[in-house]
Order: sequence, then structure tokens, then C-alpha cells
Amino acid sequence: MDDNRVQTKPPGLIPETATFLDLCIAACCVWVFLRLVGKVEGGATKEMDEDILQKLRQPDNLAIPRGPKWLPHVAQDITSLGSGANLTLASGIAVGFLCLERRFRAAGFLIVSLGSGLMLSYLLKNVFLRERPTVVPHLTHFDPGSFPSGHSMGATVVYLTLGGIISRQTRRLLKKAYFLSVALVLTLLVGISRVYLGIHFPSDVLAGWVIGSLWSTLCTQIARWLQREGTVEPPKAD
Repeated sequence: MDDNRVQTKPPGLIPETATFLDLCIAACCVWVFLRLVGKVEGGATKEMDEDILQKLRQPDNLAIPRGPKWLPHVAQDITSLGSGANLTLASGIAVGFLCLERRFRAAGFLIVSLGSGLMLSYLLKNVFLRERPTVVPHLTHFDPGSFPSGHSMGATVVYLTLGGIISRQTRRLLKKAYFLSVALVLTLLVGISRVYLGIHFPSDVLAGWVIGSLWSTLCTQIARWLQREGTVEPPKAD
């Protein structure tokens, strides 16, 4: 047999396994979000939410957060990573990278995925209309809606979707793990900063993470299917 004709299969999960895992993740996200909505609307999370917010502040002065003096400023910088401007900037950088790689259909799919996810975040906030926490003073500005956390959901939608789709543009497992790990860390940091700054209940952030993960998982699975069908460009060999 001619060795030049032997093809090696790229490392990674087989399509059926990856699809099954994505569907399991999506189902879990739906279940957790619906349970969380019921508990929030029933007031079951109120005591826990307020207790966590208070424990992050000095007992004798709730206007002062725990930790070193520089930490609130760092938290404000981190939370800005979930703002509309920064999410749009990150998305634009990723779209530009795909265009440079001449993967224009992948870039178009990325724009549609992120745009629709951010629109979903806006719609959900206007459906639930939960008020912001008042148990501790706020350390930064915010818009009226509280549930789910728009910054947390937006960061999850954008960063995890970017991580999932960009990781599909390489065949090396180390590169895939790097993109996904960076996306996960950014998502977690943005959500934690919202609670630390006192502008979101922990349940708001959890809801943002869950529904954002659902959207990201669905987009990643659709991207995987479109690549197999040839509608979106497959990754090039590294």
C-alpha cells in the first residue's frame, strides 16, 4: 500500500459521541434554568442570595467590600469584559481572524450565533424584570433588569461560543483545550465580578451562565454539523 495515501483521522471525539454530549449538556441547562426560574419567582433563593452578598462586605460597613483595596477596581475592569462594547470588540476580532483564514461562511455563522444570543439575553431580562439587589450598596453602574445577569449571559454566549467555534478551526487537542479554557475562565470571572460588585444576586449570575451555556452548546453543535455537511469550512490541517 502506498504510504502517501494513508490518511490519519484527526484526534477528538467521534461525531455521534460529541452530539450526544452536547444534547446532554443542553438538556441539563434547560432543566436547571427552569428550576431556577421557579425558585427565584417563589422567593426561595432570596435568603441565600442576600446572605452571599453580605458576606462579601465588611460586617461593620456594607459599603466596603472584603479584600485588598485594589480588588474592587480590578473587579470593575473584569466586569467590563461582559459589556456590550467589549463583547462586540471580541466578536469582531474573532470574525476578522476567520476572514483572514478565508473562512467567510464560518465568520457569517459566528455573527449570527452571537447576535441572536445577545438578543435572547435582552429579551429574557425584559420578560422577568427582577429588581436589582438592595441589601448592599452597588459599586458600579447598571441597567434596570437583573435576571438573568446580562453580563454573565453575554460573556457566556460570546466567549464560550467563540471558544467552541474557534476550537473547531484547529485539529490539535492542545489548541482546542486552550481556547475552551480561556473562554471558561473569562466567563466565570465576569459572573463572579457582578456578585462582588453587588449589582447582581448569585442566582442572576447562575441563570446567565446556564442559559448562555445552552446557547453556546447549541451553536457549537450546529457548527459541527454544518462543517460535516460542508456548509461551513472545516479546519485546516495544522
